[in-house]
Amino acid sequence: MGLLASAQLDADLDLIRPGVPRRVGDVFSYSVPPPSAAAGFGMVADRFLLMTDATVGEARARDLFQILSASDAALEDVLAALAAPGIEHLPDFALVELVDARTSSVSVAVRGAAAATLHGRERTRISDPGVGTWVEAAAQQVSGMALTLHDGASAASLPLGRGVVRTDRVQWGEIPQAGSVAAPPAPAATAQEAPASDLPAWVGDVGADAAGQTTAFDRDELAALVAAAAPVHQPQRVPHAAAPRRFVLTFDDGRELPLELPVVLGRAPRPSAHPGARLAALPSPRREVSGTHAEVYLEGDQLVVRDLDSTNGTVVRHADGSAMLLRGGAVARLSEGAVLDIGDGNVARFRAAP
Repeated sequence: MGLLASAQLDADLDLIRPGVPRRVGDVFSYSVPPPSAAAGFGMVADRFLLMTDATVGEARARDLFQILSASDAALEDVLAALAAPGIEHLPDFALVELVDARTSSVSVAVRGAAAATLHGRERTRISDPGVGTWVEAAAQQVSGMALTLHDGASAASLPLGRGVVRTDRVQWGEIPQAGSVAAPPAPAATAQEAPASDLPAWVGDVGADAAGQTTAFDRDELAALVAAAAPVHQPQRVPHAAAPRRFVLTFDDGRELPLELPVVLGRAPRPSAHPGARLAALPSPRREVSGTHAEVYLEGDQLVVRDLDSTNGTVVRHADGSAMLLRGGAVARLSEGAVLDIGDGNVARFRAAP
């Protein structure tokens, strides 16, 4: 089983000091050219992806990879190993564990300048350079992901089945650019349907895309098509500017919360702590909702949800039904139709205002 890693062209599959290739246990290793200053350590195991900065060092990177490779390893084990030298020495890192292969469910932990971008029907970027330890989240139906140390265009990609590389980005699957629009599906008559599989792409070899068929035209047919497509001159009309769309959060009990301003949700949010924001006090007889639980605000047509270190976290469900738990300061960007479950029956849907 393998994953696709994106790495610098001078990356390696196992790290040792420069020298002659030699066999170490059951793994062949070879010398590595000096990496760039931006390169950290990217690691791929059967159930884990890990991206750390360069402060980890080669010896510790080997130890971390051994932990990732253990059959009984859990996310908590890897986090404990990262924090073993002390919280003050925590590296920047992004860590993903495959929890359930059939639903492509993952758990994520991120710290510092590192980030995890997950893609399913929605694209979510998890990061928060301001936290002292790390943020955690969970997601389902993940079809692609990228762990990065910094923003910016990635270099050329090389495949990696399992091992350690010097790099600043490890990627599996496709990650569309933010705001990109998916191409329309090919017509049924000209597209070949890809075979179904019981296992998600996470745990298998990356398969080739289905190839569409093209139709050939002779010169006369092509000329006719070009002539038919010639523009017809019409009187120029100045379009009216469309009014900006308004969005609201609609709760199951009928409450409606406008989103012209950032909104802080919680059992008892304090105005002095959140100047300029609208405060929404939520009932919580079982105290499942924290005093200040989450912040929501608009970025274009998307709703940004940020956990405010709540005790129980916030469950967000995308319009396609996939879910994620936001905890420890994690952030998610949601499209229209997404649902927030804040706890104690406080469930709200993100939608356009009528």
